[in-house]
Amino acid sequence: MTQTDSLPTLYSFARFDRSARVRWLLYELGVSYHEVVLDHAKGEHQQPHFVARNPFALVPVWEDDELVLHESGAIILHLLANTPAHELLPNDKLGRSRCMSYLMFGLSTLDAAVSQVFVTKNQAGTAVVKLKRLLQALDTELVGQDYLVGHSFTVADIVVGQLLGLLDRRDQLAGFDNLEYYLTRLKQRSAAAKAEVFTADVNA
Repeated sequence: MTQTDSLPTLYSFARFDRSARVRWLLYELGVSYHEVVLDHAKGEHQQPHFVARNPFALVPVWEDDELVLHESGAIILHLLANTPAHELLPNDKLGRSRCMSYLMFGLSTLDAAVSQVFVTKNQAGTAVVKLKRLLQALDTELVGQDYLVGHSFTVADIVVGQLLGLLDRRDQLAGFDNLEYYLTRLKQRSAAAKAEVFTADVNA
């Protein structure tokens, strides 16, 4: 068995897909892993060996010995719960509840809205209007603070930040000054740079 074989495995399609938020978290936590990039065009995600890991044939998937998880949110919560000594969840009750609310907002509400505009390239009025409404509210929430939970970086910033990075590539953040300032701060994190969250070629 090689050293790579003994490491947990992250399955992905591209550096900018939903695996990006998991990859960013892994670097923040200092967790070593091996990555398998599936060729979507060749249908590798539909082959039996992968469908056995995720019946929905989607990424990311996290495999660690007998443990296999799909859905980025489930993987994120598992990594947080099983990695000691991190500061990505607030210790206080109010801070943690706020962090979890924004984490779920990113994984569900914002993800769905971003997918409509970025992934499907749907520029229809209703999709854009809904997204802009969410961005305006988020921009207001960030008034006077560096991150979603005050001045402390948390896991919620990873998920929301990854999605905002996609929108930034489509110039969808223009005019939202607080979001642009927020994204600038996130881009300065070394873990984000290592994970190529904001630099990966979306046309690859």
